[in-house]
Amino acid sequence: MTTLDHPLVVDYLRRLHEETARLRVHEARELEAQIREHLTEALGGDPTEVEVREVLDRLGEPAAVVDEAGGAAAPGTGAAQAQRSDAWREAGALVLLVGSALLFWLWPVAVPMWIAGMVLLVVARRWSVGEKVWGGIVLGATWLLPVLAGLMAFAVDVQSCVTDAAGNQTCEGGGGEGLSTLNVVAIGVLVVWLAVYVWTVVHLARSARRTAAG
Repeated sequence: MTTLDHPLVVDYLRRLHEETARLRVHEARELEAQIREHLTEALGGDPTEVEVREVLDRLGEPAAVVDEAGGAAAPGTGAAQAQRSDAWREAGALVLLVGSALLFWLWPVAVPMWIAGMVLLVVARRWSVGEKVWGGIVLGATWLLPVLAGLMAFAVDVQSCVTDAAGNQTCEGGGGEGLSTLNVVAIGVLVVWLAVYVWTVVHLARSARRTAAG
């Protein structure tokens, strides 16, 4: 059994994880990593129960450790309840950003949805900075890409005809069968973008749920 597997240490780390819900995701992860490293160094390889209790007592209660790290729980609520109350930010961001992309053709509705979704993405607490930046790029900044790619993919090569003085008609362009190179490239871009878009939505949803569940 390793140091971190000791029942008292496991219980302490569990309570610490619950309390870190009051911190931003990256701050919570850093704090938990620091505490784990400290316990490993302080307790050595085979600590007695007395030694474990002494080290944990010196660390202080998990709530106090998080308070010192800058955590601020909502008045009258526990850490777990405060964490659950924040779920609407992540859920709202995903719903609004995906909805604005689906309703791109309805600008009076899509634009306000997009703005609100970007705001919720920024203030969300369960995602790291990197996840927010990536989500902003894929779900926010590129929501017009499928429209542009779709227009390119299904563009028609227009045929232009000219009639000379002798009545002979010469036509250029159009009349081709199958997909042009531009069509193929555009369809490829659209497929790749859709795959990245879906992966991003799933990843952010799982990340928020994983952070909440611990």
